[in-house]
Amino acid sequence: MTEFAITSGQLMWLCTLIAGLWSVVKIIKEIRKPNDDLKKTVDRHSELLDNDNKRLKEHEESNRMILKCLLVIINHEITGNGIETMKEARDDLQKYLVDK
Repeated sequence: MTEFAITSGQLMWLCTLIAGLWSVVKIIKEIRKPNDDLKKTVDRHSELLDNDNKRLKEHEESNRMILKCLLVIINHEITGNGIETMKEARDDLQKYLVDK
């Protein structure tokens, strides 16, 4: 029967190898950390920017509808006519408010 013996030198060599590998892994993680943090920050900012762009487009559409209705009212006040135009503007406004 063969015996298996580990010497203290082999044990020290194994511990040194494990510690060295662990140190390399830790250094690689530390080097990559700022890059990973920056990617997370940029992704978050992109998400927030997209949400803000959507909200701005909704506000622009609302403002456009309000200005259209105001223009129809002003034209009606000036000419006294334009009842059909006012009805169309009312219908457009109702569609916009219901679809929103």
